[in-house]
Amino acid sequence: MASLRLTFAVVTAIVVACMHLPTTLAATGYVVGGANGWSMPQKPNHYENWTKGKRFIKGDAFFWVFKEGQHFVVEVPSKEAYDACNTTASTEVDGTGGLIEYLVDVKTHYYVCKYHCSKGMKVIIDIKAS
Repeated sequence: MASLRLTFAVVTAIVVACMHLPTTLAATGYVVGGANGWSMPQKPNHYENWTKGKRFIKGDAFFWVFKEGQHFVVEVPSKEAYDACNTTASTEVDGTGGLIEYLVDVKTHYYVCKYHCSKGMKVIIDIKAS
């Protein structure tokens, strides 16, 4: 009987793990901004172009790479705040340049550099369920 309980527990654990495996394998890691990381854009709409063709899903990892003190990443609450570079109601994300953020909220996220938003340092990351 003890052997049957142990087998049931092992099979249950395997089934639960397999149920989560497809979403785990599907998650991707991104350096925000690509090869240049989170930096002053050399071209207009750099970050908009960086997101084109990418499908971001729940659980994807985003690496904010920049030299500490040069930039400060904040998430603003709306498209209006994003467009206006209004960081009044923002949520601080990173000022050190080494953050890895796993986005699990299925929604559109609006990120800006607190210091250089008006110069085009901002990105919209739209997270899908899968």
